[in-house]
Amino acid sequence: MGKIRQLDDVLSNKIAAGEVVERPSSVVKELVENSIDASSSKIDIFIEDGGLQKIKVCDNGEGMERVDARLCFSRHATSKIKDDQDLFNIMTLGFRGEAIPSIASVSRFELKTSTGMEGTSIVYEFGKYQREDICDLPKGTQITITKLFQNVPARLKYLKSVNSEFAAIHQYVERMALAFPAIAFHLYHNDKLIFQTNGKGQLLEVIANMYGIPTVKNMIPVHFENDEFTIEGYISKIDTSRASKANIITLVNHRYVKNVMSIDAINNAYRAYLADNRFPIAVINIQVDPYLVDVNVHPSKLEVRFSKEYELRDLIFNGVSEALQQVNLTYQAKNKQTEREIFKPQLDQIALTLEEPTLDVHPSANLDHQNTKENIIQEPDVTYSVPSEHKHSEEQEHMQQTQKIVSEVKPRLLKEKIYAKVQIHGTYLIGENEKGMYLVDQHAAQERINYEYYKEKYSHLDLTMQPLLVPLQFEYPMSEFLVLEERKSLLDQVGIHLEVFGQHGYIVRSLPLWMKNIDENVFVDEMIQEVLHKNHLDVVELQEHAIATLSCKASLKANTYLSENDMQTIFDNLMRCDNPYVCPHGRPTIIFYSSYDLEKLFKRVV
Repeated sequence: MGKIRQLDDVLSNKIAAGEVVERPSSVVKELVENSIDASSSKIDIFIEDGGLQKIKVCDNGEGMERVDARLCFSRHATSKIKDDQDLFNIMTLGFRGEAIPSIASVSRFELKTSTGMEGTSIVYEFGKYQREDICDLPKGTQITITKLFQNVPARLKYLKSVNSEFAAIHQYVERMALAFPAIAFHLYHNDKLIFQTNGKGQLLEVIANMYGIPTVKNMIPVHFENDEFTIEGYISKIDTSRASKANIITLVNHRYVKNVMSIDAINNAYRAYLADNRFPIAVINIQVDPYLVDVNVHPSKLEVRFSKEYELRDLIFNGVSEALQQVNLTYQAKNKQTEREIFKPQLDQIALTLEEPTLDVHPSANLDHQNTKENIIQEPDVTYSVPSEHKHSEEQEHMQQTQKIVSEVKPRLLKEKIYAKVQIHGTYLIGENEKGMYLVDQHAAQERINYEYYKEKYSHLDLTMQPLLVPLQFEYPMSEFLVLEERKSLLDQVGIHLEVFGQHGYIVRSLPLWMKNIDENVFVDEMIQEVLHKNHLDVVELQEHAIATLSCKASLKANTYLSENDMQTIFDNLMRCDNPYVCPHGRPTIIFYSSYDLEKLFKRVV
């Protein structure tokens, strides 16, 4: 007798359930997607004890006739595709025909459905048919799941706490509400309403339900497209961020997916503005021809593949970057008493005209900074003045480096004229104009000024080689050395020539001139590690890191006291920067208090 045998349907469905139904949130996902595919406008989800006791999903969709209600418990029975051509043109959330039989194989599954006529009720328990009845039900479908995983003890054992399981369900329902704002969702836990949307089709209202009104006020609408993709949604300003990428939500044809490439493209557009380990809030929908995207990658349908992935990545990165550049990103002073937003100038508005103030209005304004008729301010010949008791050799070195940068940087358009007033603790500068008061961190501001100077100076890689007085030596385990031998040509392209030294080491005898101001040992090692682990060398990213470090070292330190003329120079140079709002590490350089904010603080207005 042969050893190979055909598995029965119940066991086959249990095996399929291992991929499709991992936890209670997986059950909710499959049932809600079926409700959406049935053209529902209202979906109610009732959860008890995190889904371990009961999951109930009710919708007002098309419902099913009796013959379809019976057939839906069979594997690969679906109304959503008919042949292999449909598999490459999927317009629905579900299409495999595995969800209902898989869930029914590991639970007690009660289905009630109606097309508006006579309703049908069917019950399965752990994959076995129990009964069928006629029921009185308005148009729609109602599915109740109990005893989940009670016939699969191993799966039940690895479920998390009630709160953790419900949190996963809650997160999924939020994602679907963002994907389908025209559907009214109601989520209950132990008979308590936890989350709801009104189904009016306003994405911002759903975002407000999730993150609150203050966050919605800091969201920027985006819309950009090319021949293949149309992308729209909302992204946050730089003063609204989170500690996780989980709030970067990507949808493909309104299907919630976890597409790493799209998430990284959004995140990379923010790297110039946010600190490390801070991430934006973003909700974008990628509309694409179904023929150009493959959603049949995994039974969970959370992964997709694009046929033009790199074009999409560049479109997202450039679109988000441009959207951020078109709005004012100055950090606003947060005041719980103030709900109004008075100051919302756009960069193009504040850069167009700069009227010359009179000495009566700004009596302390420097005469050196009043030649603004063409809005182009030439750099003054400035040496920062420091009181003698604060002069140290390190500070003098920073002053000389700063003076060199100021003298070499090309004239730029002033985004806004701010008049320096006073310095506090040798660290913070206060300025003003007709809109309000500005507080500047002098070190962070000088970092930004230096960063943009060095970035422009090193905008093109200079591969002119400079011999090292003392060669650099690197030694790696043999496993890494063998990989490097195959990939070191990547380093040759940017002027890093590795010569074999010893059994599994390298020596570097010369480096490109653009690397002369950085820690060569650390920087070359970082490049080697990137080649080792990624088989790719992102020189631009590494160079950005090197320039940011160099800018920090060349910047003013705290407790460096400045003259009014020096303070004015910092304000002017900062407001000429392409991105004056944050330092290269993502910390704010300037914080704005509007006149209204100040009056509110002193209770001069109601």
